[in-house]
Amino acid sequence: MLYSHASELAIRAALYLALQPPGKLSPVHEIAQGTGLPEPYLAKILRRLTSSGLVRAFRGPGRGMELGRSPESISLWAVVRAMEGPVQPEWCVLGLQACSKDSPCPLHDHWIPLRDEIQRLLDETTLATLAHGLRQRMARGEEPWRRVKERAEAPRGPSRDGKKRKAS
Repeated sequence: MLYSHASELAIRAALYLALQPPGKLSPVHEIAQGTGLPEPYLAKILRRLTSSGLVRAFRGPGRGMELGRSPESISLWAVVRAMEGPVQPEWCVLGLQACSKDSPCPLHDHWIPLRDEIQRLLDETTLATLAHGLRQRMARGEEPWRRVKERAEAPRGPSRDGKKRKAS
């Protein structure tokens, strides 16, 4: 497991907040609309980010959300940890409970260097870095959240009768 779908959406929501001007509060419905994420699920994600201190929520008139710290000080690894909880140092790519040097899974020796590199990349990459890259793409007229919207609307898995669903 690299990280959950919830962590992916949390990174996107935090990135949306990083793109906002300092001091601007964004209501949940605005973040949902801007990113194409489902509002009820997004609200749960934002609660977890708030409880970890990565996001601040304000109630009352002018309510909304903002980053709890500067985008330069929030790594992607911090967002993933906020969503996943404490990540085991020996997590297995195959999801096996027993995967260690003494009891390796079939991919263990190949996976460990990759896992460590992914963790380093997430730890060294900040929301500010991603926001800078997205601002450049947006300046060229690209819509950064299009893929998210399409993915959120696409049916997943088989239907209740077991038949494969058609994408609309």
